[in-house]
Amino acid sequence: MNNIALIAKPHSETSKPVAQKIYTFLKEKNKNILLDKRAAYVLNLPSNSEEEIKEISELIIVLGGDGTLISAIRLIDNKDTPILGINLGRLGFLTETKVHEAIQILENILQDNYKCEKRMKLHGKILNNDNDNYHMEVLNDIVIHKGALARIIEMDVFINDMFVNTYRSDGLIIATPTGSTAYSLAAGGPIVFPTMDSILITPICPHSLTHRPIIIPDDSVIKIVIKSEDEKIFITFDGQIGKKLEKGDNIIIKKSTNFARLIIPHNRNYFSLLREKLNWGNK
Repeated sequence: MNNIALIAKPHSETSKPVAQKIYTFLKEKNKNILLDKRAAYVLNLPSNSEEEIKEISELIIVLGGDGTLISAIRLIDNKDTPILGINLGRLGFLTETKVHEAIQILENILQDNYKCEKRMKLHGKILNNDNDNYHMEVLNDIVIHKGALARIIEMDVFINDMFVNTYRSDGLIIATPTGSTAYSLAAGGPIVFPTMDSILITPICPHSLTHRPIIIPDDSVIKIVIKSEDEKIFITFDGQIGKKLEKGDNIIIKKSTNFARLIIPHNRNYFSLLREKLNWGNK
């Protein structure tokens, strides 16, 4: 790996010393370091274009929390460049590497001693009456939700053209297994092992308590039809990109042909991550 990109959360107190340490380490290894605008701001150095980072990076190092890592995955789009997430945030289900172990793990990576997990992504498409189609891919989830003062949303859900249910709720979460520990978990959804081949559908505060989360095969095609006339209904992609929805809009969601590759520390597994992040076993 010669071309290594560094992406950093700009307003974290620990961003600058950690970024400087990693930058110095990589320079000593004679690596070509590419900086996105945020990392360049932290280090007070010139930045590289997003296109250059996307096209030539062989490794992406993310300093921040899960949101920063998700934005990095969106930046590289359909590339499967391996990503190392170094946690400067709080929870950090995706940014598993701790600051104190970052240099040692980087040393291992440069010696080709590391393991990656392939994580599925979802592809979402909005079809509306104006033929103004919109596409987006996500690592965690696609969420349909209401504004602060909006009424309950009514929507029909179909899977592989089979009618499933008319949901009346505050919203609906369509999540990957990776996203099962994000918004879906807070809404009462199950924890799903992140490399499983499945898609989660989790209603948000459903009007009927019999509407429960369900897990479906990853080759399913989900269609959601908005039936409500309320003007304050939105769709968000990984909690970072949002669009307004109208009555009659169709949202088509399926597994993406692209995937993300996350570097996982050798000394941890998913169950140790759950124990740490969710405080399992603590009295």
